[in-house]
Amino acid sequence: MPSPMAKATLAATALSSMSNLLAQILEAHRDERPFAFDAGMFLRFVTVTFLTAPPNYMWQQLLERTFPAYERNNKRSNNNGADNSPRDLEKQAAGGSSSSSEADGKPKLNLRNTFAKWFIDCITLGAIFNTVAFFVLMGMLKRQPAAVIASNVRTETIPVIVAGYKIWPFASIISFSCVPVERRIVFLNFIGLLWGIYMSLVASRV
Repeated sequence: MPSPMAKATLAATALSSMSNLLAQILEAHRDERPFAFDAGMFLRFVTVTFLTAPPNYMWQQLLERTFPAYERNNKRSNNNGADNSPRDLEKQAAGGSSSSSEADGKPKLNLRNTFAKWFIDCITLGAIFNTVAFFVLMGMLKRQPAAVIASNVRTETIPVIVAGYKIWPFASIISFSCVPVERRIVFLNFIGLLWGIYMSLVASRV
């Protein structure tokens, strides 16, 4: 049976495929020309997603271990320490409870950790890593000279990150606070379907 990381990678690759296909259709419509499927562009874009999804999955796992989204009530936690993994706490928070004793032990959203993950992933390290990796891998797949790749990184990274601030901060807050960690990369890629269209258009011009 496929591992959670393998499932997330396949799902991200499928969504990336849809994004690129839609981008090619929109680009043809914008240029007022008949649609002609560009297999090379499609394969390059999907390959970049396939290569970057596993590191992103592990990055999300690291963030969740370092800054758990949920914290258990201390009293209940001391009585039952075997049920304290981030994944278990997320499930319990989503499931809810009717009795007062269970309510006392219901995991609580840690706002400080959620903000820390949002800032690290969306505003600083995550955004920078993903954007630079995109231009480097895309350039390598296009067999561009190192100087061209470096130029694209210098001139395109900041505009792409700034454009991403219009969508990813809100998506990340929802992801970190409401979505189980093993499904987070799929959620972010689903939200990123429109973002993938934008990045496909970026990839066609660099």
